[in-house]
Amino acid sequence: MDVALVFLFLVALFVVFTLFVLPIIFSLQALGSLFVYPRQLAAMFGNRILRRNHALEHATIAVLMEREPGRRFNGFSTEEGFFVQGVRSLEEVDGAAREALRRLRAGERGLAVHRNCGTTIVAANLLAAVFFLAALGAGLYLGGAWLYLLMVAGLALAFALRVPLSLLLQRFVTTDADLSHAEVGWVEPARPQDLQGGLLGLLLAASTVRVRVFHVDPDAVEVVRGDETVLR
Repeated sequence: MDVALVFLFLVALFVVFTLFVLPIIFSLQALGSLFVYPRQLAAMFGNRILRRNHALEHATIAVLMEREPGRRFNGFSTEEGFFVQGVRSLEEVDGAAREALRRLRAGERGLAVHRNCGTTIVAANLLAAVFFLAALGAGLYLGGAWLYLLMVAGLALAFALRVPLSLLLQRFVTTDADLSHAEVGWVEPARPQDLQGGLLGLLLAASTVRVRVFHVDPDAVEVVRGDETVLR
């Protein structure tokens, strides 16, 4: 009997935490994203080289997934190129990157956006923060009893709209599908220090490659102040 009561208490505690506490925690956490993500998005929008590498990263992963549906890949971009995780060989990524570049140049701009991009997390948090502020204002106006219901409704709406907003952000802010002045240089194994370092970086590096990308667009690169290079 005591065991059953403890079990019921734990179940009730879990339900209360899930239904009441967790939405509040997530909403407050999302609120903090308003102080971080807009600045990051603005910085990425201003870096044309990074946006183009990001587009080529997405397109390369899309080509890899077309060749072997069901495989999972992750990636992230830098100003020197991009990384792809979950690969088996340098050759498969080299071929996919060159095909992706060719298809982007041919006009397949849809390859530059991906619904599983990390931008989707950014979109979800921004939407949740905006809807939380709206719920807070409406709740104060309508009465405190409405606040929780409006907050949960806002979270549900943010979850539903996160992918459409992510695709819009990718299309106009975080990627640039104009790769007419870009070339795939070479593909090389990733180093642990390129990832997270330590044991985790060593494990990730075993299935991660780095694709070097070179840009020759005079409108995207400007050398100023001695040895510093400004990418725009």
